[in-house]
Amino acid sequence: MSTPPNEPPKIFLPRETPPPASSQQLHIANRSGNVVRAVTVQPTPTPRTDPGFYKRLISGLNPLRQTTRAAMAMSGLGIAAIALDVAATLNLGNPFLFYDRRERWKDMAGLLEGNRSDLWRSYFDDISPHWKGHAVEMLQQYIRFNVNGLYSQLGKISGEMSGTMQSQFKEVSEYDLSVFGLYATSAPILRTLATMSLHPVGRVALMTQVGVFMSATGNLVKQFADVYYTYEGELNKLELKLNDLRGAFYRSGNPAMGPRDLNISPTIGDAAQVKKNWIPAGKESP
Repeated sequence: MSTPPNEPPKIFLPRETPPPASSQQLHIANRSGNVVRAVTVQPTPTPRTDPGFYKRLISGLNPLRQTTRAAMAMSGLGIAAIALDVAATLNLGNPFLFYDRRERWKDMAGLLEGNRSDLWRSYFDDISPHWKGHAVEMLQQYIRFNVNGLYSQLGKISGEMSGTMQSQFKEVSEYDLSVFGLYATSAPILRTLATMSLHPVGRVALMTQVGVFMSATGNLVKQFADVYYTYEGELNKLELKLNDLRGAFYRSGNPAMGPRDLNISPTIGDAAQVKKNWIPAGKESP
């Protein structure tokens, strides 16, 4: 962070990324080769670039820490004060990491909902009006009671994960700015009092100000601990929900045991039964 000495430090929060490239269309044709429907296909999202907020914050914070540490050492409260200084600054984090995860989970939620809707509409637009028979009925039941429900659950989990990442992005950003604001306001005062510490009155004033600084850094450490345990609990709840979904997809909930059997009758794949299972609408089974 390069800021002129006569100007207050400036912090730039992670900004919104440019919108993705325009979507494309996938054209679906029937058996005759005629296009019957077009599906919008979103391109692969452009990788998000870290705007460098965290690096600039650390670059601006380091000189302020040196000033405050020097004043702490002169006050006689150096060991305790520096311990709190280390604890408060050690908990600083890069909010972009949570911002990026928020966007990825949000993209996943949108993709899942889009795929669910495409599958649902494909059945009722392309299959149900034109075909009947045992295979059509089984396909409808499977889409309605299995696939549609699983897609919905996955979409909810993705939405909750995106919301949790947004909350953590907010908390980390606020904590970073709180720490930086504390050092930015305390460093000039401590530097001035340090120059006066040779006088008994100045030394008392310096010790008092260092005590105020220690109290503020202690509150920041407590703030971080509260945020940590709160979101640890939130992530634990989401992990339990993901375990439930794993149980719905895999046998015994263990991916190593393979996916669950779809329980589709083997007669569906019998070539001799195709005409009975798939009957064009308006015609009777031979």
